[in-house]
Amino acid sequence: MHHEILGEINRNAADGDGVAMIEYDLRKIKIQIIPDVQPFETTLKIAADVITRLEELDNVAKRIIVADLRDCYNSAWSEYDEVQEDGSLKTVSNPQLSESEFEKKLSLIGVDVIGNSGVDFFYDDSGLFAGHSVVVISLNGTDFSDARAEFFG
Repeated sequence: MHHEILGEINRNAADGDGVAMIEYDLRKIKIQIIPDVQPFETTLKIAADVITRLEELDNVAKRIIVADLRDCYNSAWSEYDEVQEDGSLKTVSNPQLSESEFEKKLSLIGVDVIGNSGVDFFYDDSGLFAGHSVVVISLNGTDFSDARAEFFG
């Protein structure tokens, strides 16, 4: 199906989810529309609102990541041991990052819109957390005032 804001949306016949790809910041961003128990149109409307406000919400989400995860990176993830060919360990120490340096490492790669209130922003973190995913989770749609950042995987 074609949507005026999201463009082409491919629907999965098995579960009713939809996927759109949009251009943002010189790259393709995957938008997943997951109705859960809501009508598809309800979740689609929220997804369209997210995309209309994407630059604003991306900036808010990045500030949340900085507030929630930068200290964790600087205190626990900036230094790690790397296994060498001979089996020995070499300590790698990366510099502590300022808020702006940390934020510059973040690139939005995907958005999930779930039901009538879930919005998740997924980020590439330039390897800050050793391959773990970084996500900002809002349970209040585009109101990110209570959103939080997590890494997992």
